[in-house]
Amino acid sequence: MSVNVKDGTPMHGPSLCESCAQGYVATGYGATEMLVICDALCRSHPVPFPVRKCTHYLDKNRRDIEEMEKVAWIIDTGGTRRKAGFEPAESGTGTEREIELTLDGKE
Repeated sequence: MSVNVKDGTPMHGPSLCESCAQGYVATGYGATEMLVICDALCRSHPVPFPVRKCTHYLDKNRRDIEEMEKVAWIIDTGGTRRKAGFEPAESGTGTEREIELTLDGKE
């Protein structure tokens, strides 16, 4: 006989605040020395315990649309006769073709 517990309460693990963009985390040298300040709901709200689930969590490692636009590649077609993007697999003839790669904008 086996017992399965779904979504059971974990007894340890990192706090969600450590990877949240709205949290300020200061850690000391000891394992329990941690100060967490949350700015999600109100300014400078202290959090006295490790957080497992949060409705206002905002991953600081995930980029927003403005940051993604800054690092996006701009594809220049080099004229109106060429289309930007990829060709569908069925449009190929099955033979090898020449590929042109322009890195500095000079042809």
